[in-house]
Amino acid sequence: MFNILVDFPLTKKINIEKLGITFRNFTKKEKNTILEFIDNVYLKNKKIIQDAIKKYDIKDELKLSIDLLKYDKLSQEVIMFFFMSKKRGFTLNSIRKIKKLLDNMIIIDINKDILSEYLAEEKYVIFISNILSLYDIYSSDIHFNKNVKLDYSFILNRNILNKKDTDYELNLIINLIMSLDQKMAAMIELSEDYLLCLKKFFSKLNKNEIRRFLNVIDLFYSDNMMIQNKILNDVTLAESVLIKEGEDIKSNYILKSGLILKHYAKGGESINKFIRDFLNYCYDIRSAIVHGNEEKILEIYNKAMQKNKSFKELARDIEESYNNKKMKALSLANTMCFIVNRAIIKYWLENPSIVSYLKN
Repeated sequence: MFNILVDFPLTKKINIEKLGITFRNFTKKEKNTILEFIDNVYLKNKKIIQDAIKKYDIKDELKLSIDLLKYDKLSQEVIMFFFMSKKRGFTLNSIRKIKKLLDNMIIIDINKDILSEYLAEEKYVIFISNILSLYDIYSSDIHFNKNVKLDYSFILNRNILNKKDTDYELNLIINLIMSLDQKMAAMIELSEDYLLCLKKFFSKLNKNEIRRFLNVIDLFYSDNMMIQNKILNDVTLAESVLIKEGEDIKSNYILKSGLILKHYAKGGESINKFIRDFLNYCYDIRSAIVHGNEEKILEIYNKAMQKNKSFKELARDIEESYNNKKMKALSLANTMCFIVNRAIIKYWLENPSIVSYLKN
């Protein structure tokens, strides 16, 4: 079970049956339990907190700690936490604001019996993070939605419903009571339409296609240190989605990826030629990396500069040293592969039956 904060109230429970994942609101009992905690721990100590803020300065932290020894341990920790937070400029939410935050929180329930067919339990957080990050692609064609983060695991690990969590009280305080700006808070860019799209999308996939999709988004969000590995991952991703075993990989990569990218690109024959040449370039760079042929990377790069004037425009302003040219060659391939994969994943979400047809 995970909880996330969004900027809208969910109007209905959304159950993605084939994955065993449900997006829902708090139950009345869950909400009351949280409000009871806030009442017992925060409101009960509110006057003490306000008095401490007036009486002590931030340098008097030790003196305040001694004066708080007459209270129970949880109260000591809560009072000290809010004292230090207020002294550092943070404000606290009103009960009205806290109730609104609870209304805009979504619980993500997981049926382990179903999801365990596809993932080990320790991978659940990364998987849910990837699903939430995909909203970037869903919401903005193949452009970037800068409000969507690439990793939400730090938010998903702050569960305000898990009383067994050692940071349970702190999670409640940070998620509900502390008044944080949107960049610091546990706010996630999302929409109900997107969750309904996921429900519809997965309903059309069989188990093998679901496994393929989970592998694809894992590859897409993998954090590779070396740009060469990013390129290998990106071309592998496209292959796994679009190319059937036994097909000529390069020609089908260029054809099928090009068809999908053209769907989102505007322009005539000139954009067709650019896409075709660039995908050819990406695959050749990938092959040079796979075969450890470092010299060939620059050969492919130089040939592309001569063949397509758009390449020259992209590569301008670089120094002509070996390392600079090689890094530029790899960067161009990496950028194009990434854009292509955004288009492929978005098209798959929107047209799963057509993608299945393209592959088979």
